[in-house]
Amino acid sequence: MTSLALHGVRGGLGRSALLAALGYALQEVGERVLLIDLCPDNLLGLHFNLPLDTREGWALAEREGRPCTDAVYEVLDGLWLMPFGALPADAPQRAPDAAAWDARQVELAKHFDWLLFDVPQLPADVAARVETDVRVLVAEAEMASHLLLGRRQVEHYDLLLVNRYDPASRLQSDLLMVWRDLYRGQLPIQVVHRDEAFLEALACKAPLGHYAPQSLACRDVQSLAVRCLTRRPS
Repeated sequence: MTSLALHGVRGGLGRSALLAALGYALQEVGERVLLIDLCPDNLLGLHFNLPLDTREGWALAEREGRPCTDAVYEVLDGLWLMPFGALPADAPQRAPDAAAWDARQVELAKHFDWLLFDVPQLPADVAARVETDVRVLVAEAEMASHLLLGRRQVEHYDLLLVNRYDPASRLQSDLLMVWRDLYRGQLPIQVVHRDEAFLEALACKAPLGHYAPQSLACRDVQSLAVRCLTRRPS
């Protein structure tokens, strides 16, 4: 079993949509995949047609003293989803318990080939690191991401994923060139092109590969899936 997490240099980078698309791409090549939503916003399920008012999730099960596996949905053959769930409004926001998730990964490894984590964008004094085999850092080719990348210890990551890349943008092209030179030999870079199909897929409550299998972004995500397969720990 291989575990992977998407980490953003900031919020609003489309990590949930990317994770849903990656999970679908891995499932398409025969992998057994569990998507795990660690974000209190509880949005990952929307990419698989779960109703917006769905309350069940691992965090709610944990709060009620039930096993977190009570909240697993099989959304497609070979693809499962574990939502965060809807906690009471007065429940405090806290980081996922890293030690608890380490233990859960050992148990879940018996049933899945991949665990894909959508991790929350929490303040540094609140965030806890859930250990995974593959750590992907998500950014956009824009100045906010460039400045925030300078504050990251990039050696802690296995891949820099540049989302929503538009080759027609001079700024984005220049930044991508700078990053390729800056992180050469240190952090591989994968590009996912800007594509309206991502927005349309969410509107249809479907992962990208199911909604628009011929789209440019879908081909990018399929390439990302192949890259992830080659990084599977031996």
